[in-house]
Amino acid sequence: RSTRQLQLCLVILLLAYKKNNANAFAVKNHVSFERSHSTPMALSSSSESPIVVETLEGADKILSEWDKRYNPENKGVTGDEDQDADENRPLLPDAVRTLVACADKERAMDSTKGRCMLGICASSAGEGLQTLKAWVTNLGLPRGLLHGMDKDGVPLEIDGGVYIKYNTGGVLTFSQIRATGLGFDALWKPGDAMLEPYDGTYRGVYVQVELEDDAFRQYLVPLDTFVLEG
Repeated sequence: RSTRQLQLCLVILLLAYKKNNANAFAVKNHVSFERSHSTPMALSSSSESPIVVETLEGADKILSEWDKRYNPENKGVTGDEDQDADENRPLLPDAVRTLVACADKERAMDSTKGRCMLGICASSAGEGLQTLKAWVTNLGLPRGLLHGMDKDGVPLEIDGGVYIKYNTGGVLTFSQIRATGLGFDALWKPGDAMLEPYDGTYRGVYVQVELEDDAFRQYLVPLDTFVLEG
């Protein structure tokens, strides 16, 4: 009889333990769920679940808002309507990737389409080259020749700021060159870049793509929008 009583007590204790743990689990998950809805999550490019800008329209909006506020050429633009630009800073890499991916898709179908151009305004040749390498690597852009760093094979000493113009280019016939009106720019080979001294005060990367809709898209974003790992 005492054995049966002992077994009954153990069963009662086990049932009570399971019930208490189930309630605790439910309460814990309820609190976590409420927090995820009531507390805004800070945007971060290093987040485990990064926000991805998937559409051309979304990329345009993010980059336009940033350019409108931070491009020195638009210094006359002020107002609260631009305060969202700061919140878009972590989204700039995804926005640029989406923009470049659209150009890549068009260029894959026709090498004369989907040109992507970068204009890097940097404080030194070293910073400019590091930026160029980071952008080309992260965006998977074609690599070509770098012009302007030497003369007849002799390295040039370049002090101060530099401007690097990068172009995905494309090989065109002379008739196509005349039709585009681009002049010698159309002779650039995929991935070619030109470095030259720059005494301006702007710092950043001008991103421009030419898509089939013929809309003008050019934005000035930070140099460190893309960085090399390690």
